[in-house]
Amino acid sequence: MRHTGTQTIATERLTLRRFTIEDAENMYYNWASDPEVTRYLTWQPHKSVEETAEILQQWEAGYSKNEFYQWAIELNDIEQPIGSISVVSLNEDVQSAELGYCIGKSWWHQGYTTEAVEAVIRFLMAEAGAGRVWSQHDVANPNSGEVMKKAGMDYEGTLRQSLKDNQGIVDSAIYAKISHVALDEEPEEEDQTSGASVTKVMAEDGTMKNVISDDTMEYVGILAKLELSPEEAEAAKKDMEDMLDYIDLLNELDTTGIEPMSHVFPIENVFREDVVTNGDGSADTLKNAPEQKDGGFKVPKTIGE
Repeated sequence: MRHTGTQTIATERLTLRRFTIEDAENMYYNWASDPEVTRYLTWQPHKSVEETAEILQQWEAGYSKNEFYQWAIELNDIEQPIGSISVVSLNEDVQSAELGYCIGKSWWHQGYTTEAVEAVIRFLMAEAGAGRVWSQHDVANPNSGEVMKKAGMDYEGTLRQSLKDNQGIVDSAIYAKISHVALDEEPEEEDQTSGASVTKVMAEDGTMKNVISDDTMEYVGILAKLELSPEEAEAAKKDMEDMLDYIDLLNELDTTGIEPMSHVFPIENVFREDVVTNGDGSADTLKNAPEQKDGGFKVPKTIGE
């Protein structure tokens, strides 16, 4: 596996990020002190904010290791962590990662846990090179199994008396998702888009960047009937990521009174080179462009020019 450490992941409603010591009170009151939340977990409810703070100090130290994955599940609407999701075990020999997660009772049955699990699975497979991501739950807690199924995991079986949690020694149901790339197999035709994804991660400068999975590039190659070498695929992936980052910048601009733009590309991007010539559309693109009242279309001035 190619470990990256805990990187920020953005989803529609959540931000998965590193914990800080400042999260101690929210973590304690939102879920860590609640015996209903920990009923089927392997750790006891926290007895004080100080106990939670001690745990967070350990996690903050762990972030220095690339193989340490521990995310706060922050709800964007309230800008507070409402739960956690982590890799609780790794098996490098088989490129396997086990997930554990929990969320505060106030946010149960709203799809937040599934949203977080889906995002972390995509991240681990696309960025950390995991071939198998799996999880387990006490069979007396079927709601956790529903989360796993909704997140795309398949039920693999039940191990009898294999897990010790706050209920004692219990039977454990196993769910997993397998990467087709790890199996060196072609995905089934109906599943060709299942691994295709774009994940947002935080760069060193604090900005959010688009990261395209290897499965996505493979699918793009299938659509375009291309046989890309590894070097060509990596270069194309970089260009596509740059283009998506650029579009994100455009979306942040105040476009009041500005007509919709037909084509937007960053400078020195391979996709832009085929479309833009001295600020106007290329001959081939103009030939196929829908007719406008002005007789064609113009590519707008590019950010950075």
